[in-house]
Amino acid sequence: MTAPHLIGIGRLGGQDSEDWHHVMIRPEYKEAFHHLVDLYLIFEENRVFYVTISDRKQIGKKTFVRFAEEGIAEERKLHRETILAIADENTDEQEDSLEGLDVVFEDSLLGCVVDVFFNGAQDVLVIATALDTELLVPYVEHYLAPREAGSDVIFLRNMEDLLRANGLALEANVLVPCDDEN
Repeated sequence: MTAPHLIGIGRLGGQDSEDWHHVMIRPEYKEAFHHLVDLYLIFEENRVFYVTISDRKQIGKKTFVRFAEEGIAEERKLHRETILAIADENTDEQEDSLEGLDVVFEDSLLGCVVDVFFNGAQDVLVIATALDTELLVPYVEHYLAPREAGSDVIFLRNMEDLLRANGLALEANVLVPCDDEN
């Protein structure tokens, strides 16, 4: 069994005297959160608990939950931060659809996608280049040009600084190593 790809949807706050935990949910997940029962708590050092929400309440704009499992409050006290997460049902489909795609920047082929991983904030493309180096590019709108459905190519933009930070540059439409000082 492989571990599911998890999407961080918010943070777990403290617990009150009646075992209610304050939760802070990202705005885009607030509506869906009201229907969730099962989720994951990600603690520092990659400790993950699978938990079940047994009860929830709203006080003003604050949301509180109780968990069916015990020991969460004790574990929470050991860590500065706890992330609430859900399993991404579409992760395998997205990763499979991106792997093997060519990656182009300014009409130059940089390489192809050999892997996709989640860094805790967003997916990251791992691009194998002709220079036998891997280029890591966050899979975010800033770097991705709009892509047509079914396209076999990922077009990138705003890559100048990222290439330079990796000691790379484009010269005559070819990716080459470069000095940081340029």
